[in-house]
Amino acid sequence: MREFRQEDLRTLALELPDEILKYKQCGDLKGAREAVSRWMERPVAEDLKKRMELELMILDEYPSQFPYTGDEVVRMMADLLPGFDRSDLDRIDRDGRAEWVILDGEKHYIHNIIRNITGNDNEIIARIRENGTDEAKKKIPQESLTEILTRANAEIMENGGSKWRFHMRTSIRLKDELFRPGMKLKVHLPIPAEHHQTSEVKILSHADGCVTIDPPDSLYRSICFEDTPEENREFFVEYEYTVSSVYHDYSPEDEARSRKLRGEEKISGGEAKGDSSVIPDRIVPGTEQWELYTKEQYPHIRFSLYLTALAKEIVGDEKRPLEIARKIYDYITRNVKYSLVREYFLIPDIPQYCARNLRGDCGVQALLFITLCRICGVPAKWQSGLNARPKPGKVGPHDWAMFYAEPYGWLFADPSFGGSAFDDGDEPRRKYYFGNLDSFRMVANNAFQQAFADAKKYRPIDPYDNQTGELESEERGFGSADLITEQEMLSAEKIS
Repeated sequence: MREFRQEDLRTLALELPDEILKYKQCGDLKGAREAVSRWMERPVAEDLKKRMELELMILDEYPSQFPYTGDEVVRMMADLLPGFDRSDLDRIDRDGRAEWVILDGEKHYIHNIIRNITGNDNEIIARIRENGTDEAKKKIPQESLTEILTRANAEIMENGGSKWRFHMRTSIRLKDELFRPGMKLKVHLPIPAEHHQTSEVKILSHADGCVTIDPPDSLYRSICFEDTPEENREFFVEYEYTVSSVYHDYSPEDEARSRKLRGEEKISGGEAKGDSSVIPDRIVPGTEQWELYTKEQYPHIRFSLYLTALAKEIVGDEKRPLEIARKIYDYITRNVKYSLVREYFLIPDIPQYCARNLRGDCGVQALLFITLCRICGVPAKWQSGLNARPKPGKVGPHDWAMFYAEPYGWLFADPSFGGSAFDDGDEPRRKYYFGNLDSFRMVANNAFQQAFADAKKYRPIDPYDNQTGELESEERGFGSADLITEQEMLSAEKIS
């Protein structure tokens, strides 16, 4: 397996030779690999050769990312929902919730297509509740996450904010059939970072081994294990953290409070009065931090002709940063359908993929929001980690965005949660996730496309983000299908 160089990701912005693309588009992966080999011997730029090396990694992942034919999808769904047939799949396909590619002359659907259908298609969910098998009904909770969040968010709105303390445990292990005694393993597990809404992080316990823990203010925080076990074992970390939420309704009173906090109050023993060193996260136009969050970041955050034109159409003549961000959020939540997609590494330009296809999962939508904001000169950045609930149980990965607008400072935007609210016809919930966030987030990553402090040798499962962990040996990296990962919230306590 090829060693991975984080800096080579920027070459994904380069166009491949037509010959390679034609083989790939018609599903002839063998022909595409052979074409790459030919072009690697030709006098093209070294960056294009690096791009083609990445393409070989992408081609290797295609069969596992798109394993199911249409007939197989219909059979699997019919086992959950009697009466599901090809017309249902065709309708879901037309609605943009069934990603596919051509392999060996036939449509092959994304590996998570069943979860996509049963979790995101409201028509199918309603039919499962009424006529689905017992197995299918178990997959649909009686009380949805949106119902839980609607209650919790109403409390935040009523009280002006909230504060919660969480206790979580995450783990990762290699599947037994891949383990060999004496393998030297390196593991990264995400842990909470102390930025913005997160504070009071405590590492309570963790697995044995040579352990390195990133500083609390790391932008891409993890705990790293290195060990040479004789028996296969689990690597885990258990931690606590506090999340503080502040509600903004953007009324004149709310704006006045924000101006006072950011410009007049004594904070940390000093007079603010515009001093950016006193108030955390204040950025001033023209500074290095402002430039960092308004510039391109290849390969994904790039100001293409299409996205630049789209931003202009969305924003029009609006000049106020808050309203620019709101218009962008409104466009995405009203027009982009939530859909699970292939691994991000297989998409050379994620925001453009989202804008062209009007579909994408939480991170895809967040990146489109960030890119459009930056095109318009509004600072914007990434946040991600785990999405919990106010009661013990399994949790899952989630991504969202932040943007900067005075007098408020950094604000949140969760386009995928807002888009789900739009699909449900819940306009108050859609509006809530512009500028506000629920409290049930574990934030490990406060920047996109960062390298681990303890560098990996091989390509990460997700080279842009770390939510469920990474594991590699000296000889190879391991993919998500090779690993068993768990994320569990053990307790949640509302403090205020």
